Order: sequence, then structure tokens, then C-alpha cells
Amino acid sequence: MRALQQTIKHWGHVVPYAHVPRNEAEYEKLLIFVDELMDWTRHHKDDRATSLLSLIASNIEAYENKRYFSRKVSPIETLRLLMDEHDLGQDDLPEIGSQSLVSKILNGERQLTLEHIHSLSKRFGVSPAVFFSDE
Repeated sequence: MRALQQTIKHWGHVVPYAHVPRNEAEYEKLLIFVDELMDWTRHHKDDRATSLLSLIASNIEAYENKRYFSRKVSPIETLRLLMDEHDLGQDDLPEIGSQSLVSKILNGERQLTLEHIHSLSKRFGVSPAVFFSDE
């Protein structure tokens, strides 16, 4: 019963961020919040914050998929698309690191980290949610 009471007590603070955006204003609000949350998770080891980030990213992605995408795109496909769109090679992504690391990520041998996602989303002006996958 105590857990239920605590959840209800704090629900008003959580609910604005725990749903799929219904319009552009809510979408923009979530993008700002996710950026702040990513900054937080870079400086604090907090599983709850990471879990919240994953939930919000999924909700943002659901909104964007309804608006922009007709098919699901993996984080690697998204990165490849952005690289093609901006005519970039593996040497042109200091946000990720060395050409070798970029190659490993593009070949599926390594995954993008939260730090990579944060930097890439800022560089390309996209939501961090496009780099998250349901897998």
C-alpha cells in the first residue's frame, strides 16, 4: 500500500513526461526534458534516470514514427542515413571517436553509447530517440 501511495503522490510530476506526445508542443517539451535527462545521466550513475530516459525516448520515437517514418529504422541505419545525407565518412564523426570505433559501430560490433547519442543528436539536430531501438 505504501508503494501505491508514493506512486500516486508523485504521479503528477511524472505524467507530463510518461506518455507519447499528442502534439508538437508536448513533443518539443519532451525533447528539452530528454536533453536535460541525458546530461544528468552522463554525470550521475542512476538506473532510475536511465530507465526514465528509455521510456521517454520510446515515447518520442513513437510520435516521430507516426509523423515521419513508414518503417522502423535501426540506430545503425539512422546513423548511415545521416552520414549519407551530410556526405560524411567514418573519419568525419569525432562525436563517436576514431575511424576504427565508427567502423565497429557501423558493422554492429559495438553499440552507440548515451554519450554518442547525445552528441550525434545535437550535431544532426534530431531527437535522441531516433538512435534507440526496441531490441
